[in-house]
Amino acid sequence: MALADPPEPGEDLRRLRLLIDRLPAMIGYWDASLHNVVANDSYFAHFGTTPDQIRGRHLREVVGETVYARIRSHAEQALQGHPQVFDSTLTDPHGATRHFETSYIPDLVDGTVRGFFVQANDVTARVRAEQARDEALRLFQISVANAPFGQAVLTTAGVALLVNPALCQLVGYTADELAGLSYHDFVHPDELAAAIEEHRQLLAGEVSQISSERRYLRHDGTTIWLQRNAVLAPGGEYGVDDVIIGQFQDVTARRRAEAELARLAVTDQLTGLYNRRELVSRVAQRWRREPDHPVGLIFVDLDGFKQVNDMHGHAAGDVVLVEVARRLRRAVPAPDSVYRLGGDEFIALVPQAATAADVAARATDISAALTGLYDVDTDSFHLTASVGWTWGPADDVEELIRAADTEMYRHKTRLHVSAVAGNKPG
Repeated sequence: MALADPPEPGEDLRRLRLLIDRLPAMIGYWDASLHNVVANDSYFAHFGTTPDQIRGRHLREVVGETVYARIRSHAEQALQGHPQVFDSTLTDPHGATRHFETSYIPDLVDGTVRGFFVQANDVTARVRAEQARDEALRLFQISVANAPFGQAVLTTAGVALLVNPALCQLVGYTADELAGLSYHDFVHPDELAAAIEEHRQLLAGEVSQISSERRYLRHDGTTIWLQRNAVLAPGGEYGVDDVIIGQFQDVTARRRAEAELARLAVTDQLTGLYNRRELVSRVAQRWRREPDHPVGLIFVDLDGFKQVNDMHGHAAGDVVLVEVARRLRRAVPAPDSVYRLGGDEFIALVPQAATAADVAARATDISAALTGLYDVDTDSFHLTASVGWTWGPADDVEELIRAADTEMYRHKTRLHVSAVAGNKPG
C-alpha cells in the first residue's frame, strides 16, 4: 500500500488553524504587551468580532473595561510566569451573561515570558444548573426552617442531617442535640419494630413513601403521637447518594380524643365499669382465641335497690351504684372483669376458670362483697346481692347472659321463699 504524500508546506498550519476554529472554547494568544496575536472563531460568538478584527488589539479593547478590570490581575500574573485558572463572566453580543472557566498558560522561552495562551470554556449551562440547584436548596431550607410542622432530612441509616425548629419543639431537643442522632432514639419502644420495617420497605423500594402514626418519646420522657410521612430523595447536596425527607405532625390531641371516645363507647358513664358492648366484644375475642375453652359468667342483681330509688331518689341510688362498682372491682381481680348492664344489674366475666367450681367460688366472693351497709349522706341502707352463674362455651354470649340471669332469679326466688317461710308463725 502506497504511503500518502507528505503535506505541502503550510498544510500543517492550515489544519491546526481549522482545528482551533472548530473548538467551542475560546483559544487565543496574547503577547507580553497584552496585544492579541491569535484568536479562534469562538471569539466572534462571544464578542461579535472576527479573529482578524481582534488581531493586534489590546486585551482591554476586546473584552471591555469592566471585564478587563476583573481579569487584569490574572493576565499580569501569567506574564510573570504563573499559570492562572479562574472563573469569569462577560456579556455576549445578545446581552446575555455568559460564564467561563478560563486558563492563562505562560509562553516561557529561554526564561522569558513572551506572552500567554488563553483557553476559555463556556460553562454557562453548568453554572445556571448549579445556581438553580442552590436556589432550590435555599428555598427548601427556608421552607423547612419556617414550616409549622416538624421536618427533617435523614441519612438512609436514619441519622439526622437537618432538622427544623418545629421538630425540635415537638421532641424537646435543640438542633445541636438532634444532630447525629437516629430516629431509633425517639420512637417509642413498642413502636420501634414497626418503624424499622417501614424504613426497610422504603429503602428496598417496596413502597414509594411512608405514612403512619406512631408514638415518640420527648426529651422529658413524655409520649406523643406523631403523623410521619417520609420519602427517599437524591442526597447530593448533603454529600450522600440518597436521603430520607420526613415530615412530622403532632396528632396527640386527636389520638387522645379518639381514645376517649372509644373508652366512652364501651364504658358505663356512672360507674366507670365496662358496658354490655365491651362484654360481648371480650367474650367474642376469647372464643376466637380459644374456641374450645369455656368461660364463666356471673350475673349480679341488688336486692331492695328499687326501694332506695323510690324512697330516697335516684341521686341516692346513683351513690349506691358507684359504691357497688368499687366493691366489685376489689372483689374481681384481673384477668376477670366487671360490667354494668344497666340499672342494678352487673356481670362478672371469668374467662380462665378451669372448672364450674371456680366460677361458683367467685360468685360467692361477689355476693359477700356486695352484701352489707351502704352509706348515703346521713342514711344507711342494708342491701344484699343475688348472684347466678354459668360456665360454658363462649360462642354465644347472649345465651351465657340468659343462663346466668335465669340462675340468678332462681337464687333470688329461693331467698324470697326462705324469707317468707321464716316469717310465718310457728
